[in-house]
Amino acid sequence: WYQRRVRGTVEDVKEKKKKVNKSLKEDTTNLPPLTLLPQEVAIKILSNLTATELCLAGCVISPWADMTEDDILWFNLVKSEWKYAKYVQDRILEQSWQSFKKLYLVMDEAQLIFAVNPLKGIEYLQDHRILSEDASDIALYLHTTEKLRKEELCTYLLQHRPDVLEDYVKLEDYSNQSVLPNVLRNFLTKFPAKQCKLGKEQIGLLLIKFSLRYSECNPQAGLSQDIVYNICCSLMLLGYDFTHPLIKNKMSKREFIRNTREVTPGVSNDYLGHMYDNIYLIGPVVR
Repeated sequence: WYQRRVRGTVEDVKEKKKKVNKSLKEDTTNLPPLTLLPQEVAIKILSNLTATELCLAGCVISPWADMTEDDILWFNLVKSEWKYAKYVQDRILEQSWQSFKKLYLVMDEAQLIFAVNPLKGIEYLQDHRILSEDASDIALYLHTTEKLRKEELCTYLLQHRPDVLEDYVKLEDYSNQSVLPNVLRNFLTKFPAKQCKLGKEQIGLLLIKFSLRYSECNPQAGLSQDIVYNICCSLMLLGYDFTHPLIKNKMSKREFIRNTREVTPGVSNDYLGHMYDNIYLIGPVVR
């Protein structure tokens, strides 16, 4: 009886599934062709496709070819994949692009070139008058383009254009972020030391730029750039102390406070204690 009951239940489920699939198929076959819909509706539907899917749709389905070349679709794709385009939209619109699909392809090509040679990638965008030679403009592009490889980003900012690095860090907003180790940890994830093979001088340069920006964004904290820098160095040393396998006697909170207090006049012991607890519980600031 039990086996018959189970067999009957399974057959019922299969039958219901067939009916659902049949009804869905009937619903989709009754939909009007995309070319018969109002243009605004058709464009709205196509806006859910990626650039690759748009290109394939235009090639495979010939009646869609004209719609998949629509400038609105491609310009929205540009702005969604490169936030930089939103900030310089007026400059882009002033140029006589053959189509915004061409603009998309240029920016995509520049990103691929950047992954091989960062200097050539930036020059490619400048040659097409998308980027200017101004350091702040280049920094805005690098800061808002999430798909850039971190290794090449580190190479460009730390080896070739430290002036752009300064403007890059100025785009960071640390206002009302009082937990310094968390802010520093998030900042250094953009410049992973091991992945980018950073040396002591390069890490020191990053800490200098970060310390200045953090003190500017949080004047109410009463921490000067030098004090923030010294705390950051202490946090990095503490993380190294905790994670290095050859260091058996780990630094205690009392030792950390005593050592750091000497280079951070005016900072309370409680504040430094919270810094210690953050590294102890969450981990080092350098990954």
